[in-house]
Amino acid sequence: MAADFEERIRECVPSEAVYVNVEASRGPRSMLELGDGSLLGVRGAGRSVSGDGGRTWTEPAPLVQADGSEMGGALRHLTRLKSGRIGAFWSAPGRESESRGQQYQQTEWFRLSEDEGRTWSEPFRMSEPYNNAVIHNEAAVTGSGRVVAAAYTLVGKTLRGGSLGIGPTTRALFGEQVARVGAHGYEHFFTYCWAYYSDDEGRTWSANEGKGKWGAGGELFVTLDFSAGGHWRCNEPAIAEVSPDHLLMLMRTPLGRFYQSWSADNGATWSHPEPSSLATALAPAAMTRIPGTGHLLVVWNQASPDEIEKGLQRHRLSAAVSKDGGATWLRSGNVFSVYGEHDRTYVEPPPIRNYRATELSPRLPLNDIQGTYPFISLWKDHVIVRFGCSDRAYYAADRMGTRRYDQRPESGRGHSGYVQIALPLTWFYERLTRFG
Repeated sequence: MAADFEERIRECVPSEAVYVNVEASRGPRSMLELGDGSLLGVRGAGRSVSGDGGRTWTEPAPLVQADGSEMGGALRHLTRLKSGRIGAFWSAPGRESESRGQQYQQTEWFRLSEDEGRTWSEPFRMSEPYNNAVIHNEAAVTGSGRVVAAAYTLVGKTLRGGSLGIGPTTRALFGEQVARVGAHGYEHFFTYCWAYYSDDEGRTWSANEGKGKWGAGGELFVTLDFSAGGHWRCNEPAIAEVSPDHLLMLMRTPLGRFYQSWSADNGATWSHPEPSSLATALAPAAMTRIPGTGHLLVVWNQASPDEIEKGLQRHRLSAAVSKDGGATWLRSGNVFSVYGEHDRTYVEPPPIRNYRATELSPRLPLNDIQGTYPFISLWKDHVIVRFGCSDRAYYAADRMGTRRYDQRPESGRGHSGYVQIALPLTWFYERLTRFG
């Protein structure tokens, strides 16, 4: 990892950060505090342990089943279950698709550990076969012990492989070149969300009521003006329990805000999605419930319509706290911003309409960098935030935008990596002010 890239990232995060780790390859994606106070981290088929809150990690060891055999596949999204066991989502692309020509690859599974993550059970199926379900965020374990996981799927074509990798029209001037900006703003697909839940700690699962039934309304997506304003996609949902039997789901949309859905029956049914008060780019949020208070903490790419249209839509990761189960939000600080520590922490929620980068956006600054796809873990009195970072040179193309440059590290053309920072939980509360 280039020293100047690391230094630029450090200038984008709060000076109060307990540590800042910048890695060329992914560190642990999901972390969970163990009974002895250490952190368990998993990434793919490996496990590591940290005794200092994620600052340093042991060398990855293979994930194994109870019989000692290696698991393969990918283990993600650790969660502490009511019994004290650890649960985790597990996926093995192609596991059930060989007879179908690799056509349906994304089936979700769940595994259990009885010994703090040292060994794992055989997998239990979560999603229906060949359903292409995706679990993007951690599950919620409710007061009753029910495990509720938010899922989404995609219908249509993503149009990847265009001149800049995600379509031919999302580009901006960058030095003497052009570079890719935006994310999925010009693609022909539709997405929707739903939830799975389990009352036996992941051994068996059910989809929320109405899922897959004609006219039953079990799929969550945006409908504007009773369909007169069209149907709009929701995906990469985040979920949390807000009070006994009540849950909140935040969903990524292209409409300038997160949309939210509520469940009043422990995840069995969900309300029609409605706009939240959180202004956002077309990017996912991370959300967690803070133990002891029941407050919600969310970290996301807060952006204004003007920034989105200029291609500057993932340049700020903001934080907000809700003390009333997501009904209202209190703005906190920015955990990452290319504009530095004095960047604004509030963006007015815009009118509901489609926002995306213009076909040829204005010239970008040469030090342009983005941070996105956050994940949150809690350790003692600290909040650990993990996200991806890339400088704009990483997305550079030739002057006509007909091909992308070589992006291997040795090419010297741009940098991309993964960032992990730790902040005291008090940092988020010291900055709280009401939105607006």
